[in-house]
Amino acid sequence: MTRPSRALPILLAALALAGCSYSVNGSALPDPSATTTAAVKTSTPSSSSAPTGPAPKIAKPRTVTGVDPCKMLDAADLKAIGAFKREPRRQDDAVQESCQFVLDDGSANGRTVLTALYQRYEQVRDRQKGGQEQLVDGHSTWLFCQLNGPEEVCTATIAVNANRSILVAMTQTGGRPEQMVAAMAPLLKAALARIPVA
Repeated sequence: MTRPSRALPILLAALALAGCSYSVNGSALPDPSATTTAAVKTSTPSSSSAPTGPAPKIAKPRTVTGVDPCKMLDAADLKAIGAFKREPRRQDDAVQESCQFVLDDGSANGRTVLTALYQRYEQVRDRQKGGQEQLVDGHSTWLFCQLNGPEEVCTATIAVNANRSILVAMTQTGGRPEQMVAAMAPLLKAALARIPVA
């Protein structure tokens, strides 16, 4: 069984209060570009310990300075999932430097996508021990899914420089990790493309 990190339940609760919720599943998480899977799990982050594991791959170092997280994706990027139920809006109270997109996917609750200018890649990788690393346009990307009640949350953290990453997360009631990760694959490329090269 998975053990959620401290930050993730806070994020889920905050987003639930904002009209959506996130969930995270300990089930298999497929590679969006292959057929491999990996179980996912979180652990409590330690701010005092140095990151473990190899340095992330960063094909083109990028800067998040001046980037608006609500501009990381647009309606055209999200069209395959659904139209906006409302305009994207900042969610800095839930996750610093983040934006929430609520989409009409035909379900009662819709689907929510969150983008954020995020912490160091290694911090996420160390906290989510059971995630799966993939490459998106030459950048290390940490994929992770977990179930919270009836809702599935999948997150992808993409390394953009030595100190920062970007986050793309999706929640869906009754969602399946493999389908959600596949739906997120083009969003990851679109979001990364909007982060300027340093």
